[in-house]
Amino acid sequence: MKTKQNKIKYALVLCSLFAAVMLAAVRPVKKAYANEVQIKPDTETAVSYDTYGGGYAATGQLKNVGYSTVVYDATSGLPTSDAMYILGADNGYVWIGGYAGVIRYDGLLFERMDTSQGLTSARGIFEDSRGRIWVGTNDNGVVVIDGEKQIHLTYKDGLVSSSIRNFAEDDKGNVFIATTDGICYADNDLKVHIPDGEDLTGERVLRLDKDIKGRIYGQASGGIVFAIDDCAITEIYNSEALGIDTVTTLMADPKKPGRVYLGTEGNTVYYGAFGEKANKLTKIKTGSLTGIHWINFDCDRVWISSMSQAGYLDEGNSFHILDDIPFSGGIEMITSDYQGNIWMASSTQGAMKLVTNNFVDVTKKAGLPQEVSNAACLLDGWLYIGTDAGLKIISDDGSAVENELTGYIGDSRIRCIKKDEDDNLWICSYTNELGLVCYRKDKSIISYTTDNGMPSNQVRGVTFAKNGDMLVATTGGLAVIRDDEIIKKVVAD
Repeated sequence: MKTKQNKIKYALVLCSLFAAVMLAAVRPVKKAYANEVQIKPDTETAVSYDTYGGGYAATGQLKNVGYSTVVYDATSGLPTSDAMYILGADNGYVWIGGYAGVIRYDGLLFERMDTSQGLTSARGIFEDSRGRIWVGTNDNGVVVIDGEKQIHLTYKDGLVSSSIRNFAEDDKGNVFIATTDGICYADNDLKVHIPDGEDLTGERVLRLDKDIKGRIYGQASGGIVFAIDDCAITEIYNSEALGIDTVTTLMADPKKPGRVYLGTEGNTVYYGAFGEKANKLTKIKTGSLTGIHWINFDCDRVWISSMSQAGYLDEGNSFHILDDIPFSGGIEMITSDYQGNIWMASSTQGAMKLVTNNFVDVTKKAGLPQEVSNAACLLDGWLYIGTDAGLKIISDDGSAVENELTGYIGDSRIRCIKKDEDDNLWICSYTNELGLVCYRKDKSIISYTTDNGMPSNQVRGVTFAKNGDMLVATTGGLAVIRDDEIIKKVVAD
């Protein structure tokens, strides 16, 4: 009897362990998989942390990986090819708002939310400290999604406008609502109030953001910026008074209280203490990206976008544009999900996710132009690439190299590159009458052409015979090289 009871207990323990494993498997884990160890500056302390996702890959924080993009539109999950706002919620869901309403994405399926309770054309989505999802619609007020329950707030509840643009929550749980006719806020009981202080009635409030001390900053059309303390608008400035270009968007510094990033209609971002004039602010140039529309902090980097371009700031505040993404118009905003992937919303092209790719575009990282590549050979950690426009070399540290060999090859078309057992490099050129080029270990260069017996100077490929002879294929026939001399030719009669 005891044996039977022990077997039952053993089976119950196994079932409990299996259930625990399955429960853990479905829980989202933030920024998993890529563990890096760094040394803190000025110390010898090793710091271990986990980062993973397309945002870290695109900004170079995740080493030895590349990134790629996935576009979701009317052909791949979305009801229409537009997205006005995207939110990566803490529980792993991605919420997408657009003209067709609200879509919830679980990583596999797109679920269109029922519109009967007000979830129509969505312009802003926000997750509050309680995990509730706030949806701001273009013409139907606010819908608060609390689990299975939805609460619809309209002008009847005190909203100053039915057209909503953005949200921010203060440290007391009040959620401020940016509208096309000023600003209001909902308290913990979802009762709507008008903030005290300065009046923003009639202003299109487009952006709200909170710093780490709980102060809320906002931006309205026409270049107005303002600050909110204790449910009152306490400071308000226009761009002209600050001595800067018209402010088009705003973001609070996520690490330093009282400091903000101000995007402008040109290609300048101003950074510094809120309310300071231009001469006391840091100017950050964004190159060809003009008409700054959105600034956000995700994946440990500041991201900046216009309606047609996007990029990020590195640790030294230098701007890097992402010039290889498929979105080229209608970019409304950028955010990230819990896995460190970057999402972009486009009003004309849908939603795009930027993810990690285990294949690295080494030519792009080296700053080389996009060219047709015909051959590649790795020698002593250096990568030799034959293209239609010459030879490219990438060193073992990932940088492009120009040396006596690239100078000799010039813009000749390269069809094949191979190394022999002595680590000499053999390069088959097809243009400029260079023939077969040998780059020796001692860095000397020898060229085999029709002048010294080659059937043709248009060389297509080489291979090595078992006896060590080199077989060279040209457009004029086959050449056999032994001990650095052409010993035989096979040509058509």
